[in-house]
Amino acid sequence: MTQQEKNMQTWRDIQACCNRGDWEALATYFDPDFRYINASRPDLGTYDEWIKSPMANFTTFPPCRYTIKEMTATDDKVWAYCHHYGVHSGGPYMGIQPTGNEVNVEWISIVTFNGDKVIRIFSIADVLGMFIQLGVIDRSQLPVNPNR
Repeated sequence: MTQQEKNMQTWRDIQACCNRGDWEALATYFDPDFRYINASRPDLGTYDEWIKSPMANFTTFPPCRYTIKEMTATDDKVWAYCHHYGVHSGGPYMGIQPTGNEVNVEWISIVTFNGDKVIRIFSIADVLGMFIQLGVIDRSQLPVNPNR
């Protein structure tokens, strides 16, 4: 197995840990100097900060499921197009009590490895879509044609 194949398997294993809520096993995949980079979530820079997000998703959006739609690897990076599914039934989100609404969020991550450990994740996610699905933002507030 090539290093790129091992790195892609590690990303699959990370998603599986998140799906079953195995936070102890999840921690073993990350370098101590790990950094998370996402302009929508500047509060999640370190591993100790980042882990709070999948843990909260697991309880707020059961059954919390992460899947990988497409993935490739180059050198020390994995490029992954992913999907998160859940139902807003486990607790409040941004002050909104459980709605029973489904959450379907797609995101792209570039995962960088230092040897066998994840040292950085750069992600872009459809946060606006999630806010609309949960009622945080009313769809009627969005411009019909923002380029007019």
